[in-house]
Amino acid sequence: MSANPTRDPLAGWRPLRLTRDLARVGADGRRLQRSVASGESIRLRRGVVVDAGNWVDVADDARYLLRIRAVAATRKSVPVFSHQSAAVTWGLPIIGRWPGPVHLMAAGRAGAHSKNGVIWHHDRLRDDDVVEVDGMLVTSLIRTLVDLACTTSFLSAVATLDHGTGRTLVTAMGRPVGGVSREEVLERLASEGRRRGARTALKAALFSAVRSGSPGESLSRGQIHLCGFPAPELQVVFIATEGQRDIVDYRWRQTQESRTLSLVGEFDGQVKYTRSQFTAGRSIEQIVWAEKIREDRLRAQGNGMARWTWDVALRADRLRALLLGAGLRPER
Repeated sequence: MSANPTRDPLAGWRPLRLTRDLARVGADGRRLQRSVASGESIRLRRGVVVDAGNWVDVADDARYLLRIRAVAATRKSVPVFSHQSAAVTWGLPIIGRWPGPVHLMAAGRAGAHSKNGVIWHHDRLRDDDVVEVDGMLVTSLIRTLVDLACTTSFLSAVATLDHGTGRTLVTAMGRPVGGVSREEVLERLASEGRRRGARTALKAALFSAVRSGSPGESLSRGQIHLCGFPAPELQVVFIATEGQRDIVDYRWRQTQESRTLSLVGEFDGQVKYTRSQFTAGRSIEQIVWAEKIREDRLRAQGNGMARWTWDVALRADRLRALLLGAGLRPER
């Protein structure tokens, strides 16, 4: 995931259309149902649709944000979004697809039961656990980080914590906000006591690293750890003979029986080749050629190279095989 502070992921979309709004002005609410049947609209939840437009091209996070807005528009009272629903609002990444259901905090409502695309959480909220972000009430950043760390996998928790600690975030609607420190997350986890998932959350928090450059790099680093390979250095700078400055995602220097291995690792996400803030107006061919020249510079300094994409990062067995083939050896 890559945040762009100038981009609203819902830009260009018409507002949500609600059956109840049509009824208030004496229009036939069944018109929205017919528009869904004809393919002109997408049904987000009962009584809420949005123009279909180029729906197939809408990113997964933007679709989830629309479902969140649809839930907010149909609640009788102002809801408090939590877990993945708060995460996408804050601009935090997860590993995997965004969920179908929307997550809400019950805040003492005993009769709130999970159904109709809404999951209610009955955990206790502190006074400072609820804040307003982009016009919606969500769990605070630190509460959101802790909730996700306790309820998602180690790999996803690492990606979320890497992004949410020690740096400025950009919310889904493009607003910069300050992050929290890893120490604050650890203190909050300690204060939670014996909570389900706390052990995994603590492991992920201790493993998190602000120097990780992207969710794909965080995922890869977690897989590298689980595969038993030594921890790499992150964001290492190499200066070429002609003064070029190259920053790599990972670097290992491993003493082996007959040599010292110097290996550079690079996670290649698609955004490097498609997003305007990375391409700087260059064509894909120009970017690929520049990457080749850059790799030649790094190899000329005695480094081996290992490169992989999302497909490999998501599969521990494939990443392990790739690194073994590059000469790296597990240490545990």
